[in-house]
Amino acid sequence: MSLQASVCSRILSGAIILSGITAAHADDKITLDVLYTTPGTFNSLQKELAKRFTQTHPGIEIKFRNPVKGYEEAAQEILRGQITHSMPDVAFNGINQIGLFVDRGIGAPLDTYIKKEGGLDKLGYYPTLAKLGTWKGKQYGLPFAVSTPVLYVNTDLVKAAGGNPDRLPGTWPDLIKLGKAIESHSKSPVTGLYYQWEQTGNWLFQTLITSKGGHMLQPDSCKIGFNSDAGKWALQTLESFGKSGMPNLALGQARQSFVSGTIGIMADSTSYVAAAEKQINGTFGFKTMPFPLAAAQGRLPAGGNVAMVLSTDTKRQAAAWEYVKFVTGPEGQTAMANLTGYMPGNKIAVEKADLLGNFYASHPNHTTSLKQVPVLGEWASFPGENSLKIIEVIKDHTEALVTARDNAADTMPKLVQDVNALMPAECR
Repeated sequence: MSLQASVCSRILSGAIILSGITAAHADDKITLDVLYTTPGTFNSLQKELAKRFTQTHPGIEIKFRNPVKGYEEAAQEILRGQITHSMPDVAFNGINQIGLFVDRGIGAPLDTYIKKEGGLDKLGYYPTLAKLGTWKGKQYGLPFAVSTPVLYVNTDLVKAAGGNPDRLPGTWPDLIKLGKAIESHSKSPVTGLYYQWEQTGNWLFQTLITSKGGHMLQPDSCKIGFNSDAGKWALQTLESFGKSGMPNLALGQARQSFVSGTIGIMADSTSYVAAAEKQINGTFGFKTMPFPLAAAQGRLPAGGNVAMVLSTDTKRQAAAWEYVKFVTGPEGQTAMANLTGYMPGNKIAVEKADLLGNFYASHPNHTTSLKQVPVLGEWASFPGENSLKIIEVIKDHTEALVTARDNAADTMPKLVQDVNALMPAECR
């Protein structure tokens, strides 16, 4: 039977009902233009999800754009696409970029679609994680791959230095001290402690601030909030990493060093857990531990990405919603968690034994992220046209601290001045 005849046959039998979209002929297929980032992590997953989706939605085809390296690069492509009328229908964007897009008129609110499905709870989303996809009271994105900051621990190196990998120190000065002990007790050159400071969107810089109870932006305001005691502490902590002799490694270089057994403790995103386990393959003891909170009111910014519908055409929006609902639903999230270290945003996937329940029971390194859900908070997005430029400015100042080229006391006034210069007038 031909593809066209097969599709027609299924329609006549009433097997395909897709939010009012009926594909009577193969030519009526809707081809969705989809953009995602981080190809090394998501290539195989995205292809697998598209395959599963189209098997049950033959009226929709998924066509991926060439994936881009990171969230900032994706944002630039989407913003250019708005000008040239060539935006993707679906995009997997950094959680911190929702405001950047919506304030520019990019992104379709999903509230009506969600209501027709019975609401977020019926669809299975964790309320805390679903909230990450909101902007100004509307739902623009749904959690696809959520990450939290954790500590990656080489238990062999920690034990050799006299430490207890099950009870790591809870402060950065003590972790730095343990890192130096790891270096002195190792028979070969190693880095005791490494902090992945260059994470996209200044994520791990923001993490230090929020873990101390501070804010990147003032609550209920667009003005900067990091010029605070928590912000000063964060800069001082970064300075202490630089003074400790911590090398300045690129993100991929640091991760490769850890799985090679030459880093004792590494602060990083849970997005790398699955790959790390596979690459280490039992050559040394590996476990993840929670990121240290420096204050009782401390929070951790949720990282990762949300799936957004960018199409403005009604029929394409409806088809795009079906795809977003699938990849963020129980089946899509089960595949995502199995193939990456990211945390699923759908509790149905987590709670069902035949989906992820058994997986988490046998993969304790992945559960660290889930345990941190109660303390998750916002990954701040800077307002205005210079949002992406501000990220780069903060990155430059951060690098100067971790490479011991500058100190925290001198950095704060310069950082405030440089960021404010790029903020909208009403936010200064």
